[in-house]
Amino acid sequence: MTYTESLPYEIEKTARILQLGAKYTFNHKIKCDITHDEFVILETLINNPGISQSDLSKLVLKGRSHTSKILFSLEKKEYITRTQGTKNGKMIYLMSITDKGLKLYEEVKMYLHDVIILWEKRFKNTEHLISELKTVQNLVLETIGDISLE
Repeated sequence: MTYTESLPYEIEKTARILQLGAKYTFNHKIKCDITHDEFVILETLINNPGISQSDLSKLVLKGRSHTSKILFSLEKKEYITRTQGTKNGKMIYLMSITDKGLKLYEEVKMYLHDVIILWEKRFKNTEHLISELKTVQNLVLETIGDISLE
């Protein structure tokens, strides 16, 4: 068996195809002023209030500079605000979701809910599949340790 016929490669290929599908959905199906990456960060901020930019980067699997660009775009569109603060004696940005950002999030979330339901109907046991994927993720992280994308 070659690497390109292996389970790790097939998972990587599937992840890339799903990411392309998500980007297509945001670019052509959802009529709003937000990208897939911006939505993921917006949702992560909503679900993790007070998160640092460094921790946010790790959760969304983006480098800190890429995350910063996305945050700047969300701030420019008035979906979030960023203010300087301190944490453990270090300067950090504190990010808050604006009312405009929450409204957009709820609209996009409703649309994506319908898309997710359609996907789940195509698989017999999505909970099991997700559990297996998390097992793979944990095994890889145990092997390589903490990841840094920069």
